[in-house]
This record gives sequence, C-alpha cells and structure tokens, in this order.
Amino acid sequence: METRDLDYILAVAAQGGIGRAAEVLGISQPALTKAVRRVELQAGLPLFERNANGMQPTYAGKRFLERAHRIRLEYEDGLKEMLALRTGEQGVLRLGYSPSIPGRMVLGACRQLVRERPVARLRLRRRLARDLLDLLAAGELDMVLAPAPVAGSGDFAVEPLFDDRLVVIADGGHALLRRRKLRLADLAHQEWLLPEAHIPLRRQVDAAFRECGLPEPTPRIEIDFGSTSLFDLMQGTQMLSIANEGSDAMEHGLHALPLGVEELDLRRHVGVMTRARLPLAAGAAPDGTAARTSPLGTPALTASGMAMPSPSQSIASCARLITGRRAAGALRPGTAMKNPWCESVTQRP
Repeated sequence: METRDLDYILAVAAQGGIGRAAEVLGISQPALTKAVRRVELQAGLPLFERNANGMQPTYAGKRFLERAHRIRLEYEDGLKEMLALRTGEQGVLRLGYSPSIPGRMVLGACRQLVRERPVARLRLRRRLARDLLDLLAAGELDMVLAPAPVAGSGDFAVEPLFDDRLVVIADGGHALLRRRKLRLADLAHQEWLLPEAHIPLRRQVDAAFRECGLPEPTPRIEIDFGSTSLFDLMQGTQMLSIANEGSDAMEHGLHALPLGVEELDLRRHVGVMTRARLPLAAGAAPDGTAARTSPLGTPALTASGMAMPSPSQSIASCARLITGRRAAGALRPGTAMKNPWCESVTQRP
C-alpha cells in the first residue's frame, strides 16, 4: 500500500463521497474509485457503504480510518523530524498547558530545560484542557500539562504528577466570605464567571448543582479561554468563579469560599500527556526500586525513602525525554534519558 492511498481513504471519509474527495485531491473520480477498491481488496472487507447521501464508513472502515489517521500522524512526524535534522532545528518541544496549572511550575520546568539543553527550543501554548487534548491528538502538540481526562482515552499516555483541588473564588468584599461555612445551596442564584457549557469543568459544576436539586449556575460572563487577566475582571464584583487552590487568583485579591469538598468535589489528577505512541518513562526510582504512591495515587517517596522531585522537575524530565528522542544528537553528554519518578500509564476506554 502506498502512503497516498491512506490520503485517498481519509479524504473520502472526510468529504463523504468520491466526487467531492476527488475534487479536493485534484485527481479524477475513476482514479480515486480504483484506489479505494485497491485498499478494500487488501483489507479484505468493504470500507465504505454507498447510499443516497454519498459514502459512509462501514464498521470495518471506521476501525481502519482510526489506524490510518494514526499512521498519517506518524508519517508526518517522521518527515518533520527529518526536516529538523536537515535545518538544525533539533530538540523543538511543543508544549501546551492549562490555565489552571500554576504558571510558575510550568515556566520553572521550561527554565530548567533550556539551561540543561542549550540547543533545545520550546513552543508554548496556553489553552483550556479540552482544546489542548484536541491539538495533541491532531499532532499539533508534543506534550500537554493539564488535568487528566476522567473518562480516559486510548489515544493518550499519562504521567501522573500530582493531585489538587479547584475551589470557588470571590472578591475579598463578597458577602459570602463572611460566612464560616457554606452549603452549595448558598451559591444558587449568584453571578458567575464560568467556561462555556461544553467544557468538562462547567459540566461538572452544573451536574453538582443538579444533583442537589438546585438550578444550574447562570454565568454573567462566559468564556472559552483561560487567562489570569480574568481575575482582574472579577475584582470589585459579586461574581464567583473557579480556580485551583493556592493559584494566582489569590494574588489578585480573590479568596476561596468556605465550601467543603462534600458540597462541591472538584479534586482532580494532573499529569503530563502525550500521544500513546510515546510512553515517557519506566516506573522505577533511581535506586532501582519501585516508587511508592500517596493515598491519592501520586508519587510520594521511593522505597528507600528518597524524596520525590517537585512537579517542575518531573515536567522537565518528561520534556527532556521528548526532545532527546526527537534529536538525540542535541543531548548534552551525561544527560539522563529517563524520568525515573513517573510511571507510564496508557488510559483505555
């Protein structure tokens, strides 16, 4: 099978028919039809079924398309790597991170990486977690630092870093901060600044209110991006929002409401994610022993009692792996090629 045959199959699926796909590809319809039949013959099963609306993938076709897309990404990654070697752009790491991750942690890891790898180059993107995972799946990012998907996905490998908790925040003058303890019902009918309804965090908050028989929060401001400048927007207002405990929000005059986890449980697992083809590390400590985990499942101490590194160190270690694999010639002599503290976990549906 030629690589262009994969392009042909993917184009037919994307366009929903031979005619439209042939026009996009710039080839004749008979040539495209012949290519599809050639692949179906090799597969031994029909990949598409014809109907009045065009062509739809069969069950076998859907499975084939998933693999074809991954092969296409691998092929493109290979070409990009060869281009990097030709042009001297070795060691480029495309890193995305969620706005709810403390910037100091991410930038500290980046600073550590550029000190250790003089030729390494970074491209950073700061987006909401769902957008980052879409970019990662599409091959636009190499690594994502964000809350791990709750449902799991076989497309991603996850390196657990730590657990944290999101809290409801408000301006220092908000009346609810004068209460010693709040119930979720006390937050009903308040003004909110929240992400759009399709964002997983928003769905989680809405579901918590519904489960208590309360109306879902109605945002006064709805966003599809994350930025610390939003904290400035909340100052002097009665709006509530969500931020991670101890985040930059506290430096903007905002405070966490006294709302217990039993009322609104926004605990989460934060990790480094790559496409599943790139397991980042073996789960062994530097002394060869298995790493222990905390009660919540995050690394705590090695079996010999050695203290675990900070999240910034773990992020930098994972980043070294990717840049090292992408351009082994860019490594400094003696630089470690493993992240000894993170165990690779491939999520499955």
